[in-house]
Amino acid sequence: MKEFYKPMLATLVDAPFDRPGWIFENKWDGYRAIANVKNGKAELYSRNKLSFNKVYDPIVKAVERIPHNVVLDGEVIIRSTRDKSDFQALQHFKTTRKGNLTYAVFDLLYLDGHPLEELTLLERKALLRQIVDQLNDPAVIFSGHVEGKGIQHFEKAKKAGWEGVIAKNGESTYAAGARSLNWLKVKVLNRQEAIICGFTAPRGSRKNIGALILGVYDNGSLQYIGHCGGGFNDAGLKDMHARLQPLVTSTSPFKEKIKTNMPVTWLKPQLVCEVKFSEWTNDGHLRQPIFIALRDDKPAKSVVRETPRHAPASKPADMKATAKKASTAKTAPENDREIKLNGKTVSLTNQQKIYWPKEKITKGQLVDYYLSVADVILPHLKDRPLSLNRFPNGIAGPSFYQKDLDLKTVPSWLKTAQIWSESSDREIDYLVCNNEATLAWMVNLGCIEINPWLSRLKKPDHPDYIVIDLDPNDIGFVHVVETALAVRKLLESRNIHSFVKTSGSRGMHICIPTGAKHDFDTCKLFAEYLAQEVNAMLPETTSVERTKSKRMKKVYIDFLQNRRGQTIASAYSVRPKPGATVSAPLEWKEVTKKLKMEDFHMGNIGKRLDKKGDLWAGILTAKNDLKAILKVAGE
Repeated sequence: MKEFYKPMLATLVDAPFDRPGWIFENKWDGYRAIANVKNGKAELYSRNKLSFNKVYDPIVKAVERIPHNVVLDGEVIIRSTRDKSDFQALQHFKTTRKGNLTYAVFDLLYLDGHPLEELTLLERKALLRQIVDQLNDPAVIFSGHVEGKGIQHFEKAKKAGWEGVIAKNGESTYAAGARSLNWLKVKVLNRQEAIICGFTAPRGSRKNIGALILGVYDNGSLQYIGHCGGGFNDAGLKDMHARLQPLVTSTSPFKEKIKTNMPVTWLKPQLVCEVKFSEWTNDGHLRQPIFIALRDDKPAKSVVRETPRHAPASKPADMKATAKKASTAKTAPENDREIKLNGKTVSLTNQQKIYWPKEKITKGQLVDYYLSVADVILPHLKDRPLSLNRFPNGIAGPSFYQKDLDLKTVPSWLKTAQIWSESSDREIDYLVCNNEATLAWMVNLGCIEINPWLSRLKKPDHPDYIVIDLDPNDIGFVHVVETALAVRKLLESRNIHSFVKTSGSRGMHICIPTGAKHDFDTCKLFAEYLAQEVNAMLPETTSVERTKSKRMKKVYIDFLQNRRGQTIASAYSVRPKPGATVSAPLEWKEVTKKLKMEDFHMGNIGKRLDKKGDLWAGILTAKNDLKAILKVAGE
């Protein structure tokens, strides 16, 4: 039993759905809590390791009577009815000690020496139900579910006044600490966690506080999302004012200037609250926010803007099973569909067209894969021109490249960039993919792989990273691994940090962050130097010769990709290869002789992300010694 378990998290989606193999639970309005019970003693704690033992001691005493060593996952609530929780009453329980305090448990992570995270959810819940039934204590209840009928369950939630519904893949494993597409949440009302960054002076008869000034984190930067003055009575305003005094500071925590109608008292951005609101405005602010409660269980650094995504039709891990079901179903699956993303309606056509004949993977499943990884792939595409490589009939059919869009025939909401092409001697209208709607539209064109520039629109002549492309020619992949490790060794000797991924085709990509400080010529000089050095280290198995006939049975160390307008397959891009392989970010410790290209494909990237997160998340913020890079390039 581990001392601390990070809870698995759910992703917000825009609408309820029905799906075989999925279960649908009540979304309780309380505090998420993990209970470690060992030898009759329990530790009850929040997702950020805040102890609940003292304040919720009735629950601690109840779970300590479980005659097993277990780890439970659930929600601490005050039950107002059998199926409804009262968050306001829970907020006041610390002082009033009143209410039907209950631990609604929905998962089991450990049982008598056996970690259970790798069991399926339905297997874990079956064991959990037995434990709760055996305990037979009203302070601990089993959080039930319905199977398959998510829309019906959501309608019940609306009528009953629940916060929402949680949808879970019954075959999923437990991904501790990850926000997964195997767990989804659909809210009846719009709700958002926010950081209290300040408050305005009251006006008229109002006392203590006018409105709270709220923020969330976006890519590590604190962003203003609006004022909130509703949801308080006089006592609540007084209590809030007293709670905020220790956090008062003289400076604003925001980089931008915030406009207010009354004088502001700024606060250290440490305290989290939850609000309900009508919608997000076009400028990213909350419309009509109403204060619900403080969230002492949530660390401020974890608070980000939560916008609903479209629930993909199937998880990547389910793709083979889905294809098999589709081929045997009495009713043919949907061939054309429309989905709403980022406020835009995207028409998806020929969704049942087979793109991988051997694997029976369809175009629709390719779209669903990209939507399932949108959160991690979009940051790597943002503000980069794209070269479209289209496979309208899948990997067995002909393909063609398209850079220039016909703006008269494409949706007007697409973001494009007009860039002069010296080779074409004219302006080219490139597609830029910054959101899910564009991603789905592009993949629907038949873009199996996604190929962004190394530079972004603001600095088209300054790449964000240097690329070393390792391409084997009639030589074993083990030599690609050997070459990659030689590259890393040389870089580390210069204290230079690098990122590595499979190409998804034959080789590997090593990327060296530059912070967009240097132009392509400088970066190419460094890449060429690096290639020459590694070739000198491994002359029998590597080559820097561009002519293919001169580098047979060797790993080509390609440094020529470092030019304006050149592209490589993005991290998490599928490749038009057998097995639906993916260009997968790696940890350097994974780069061993056991590494295989085919181990990373559409069917398992979702599970890998649940376990490891985005291994390339820091590539644009990584700090390298740029002086060292320039010095090496100069040599």
